[in-house]
Amino acid sequence: RNPSEGKLSANWDGPFRIRHAIHNGAYKLEELSGKVIPRTWNSTHLKTYYS
Repeated sequence: RNPSEGKLSANWDGPFRIRHAIHNGAYKLEELSGKVIPRTWNSTHLKTYYS
């Protein structure tokens, strides 16, 4: 997120696909193109995306 965009800019990146669940609500994500996101994400930081 670019801080110069201001408070009206989008607060979320994505959408991403869950590659696999690790443990205790941690997930490995990938872009829709298949590129793996390098870190894990906790489910509290994810939002459901409906297409």
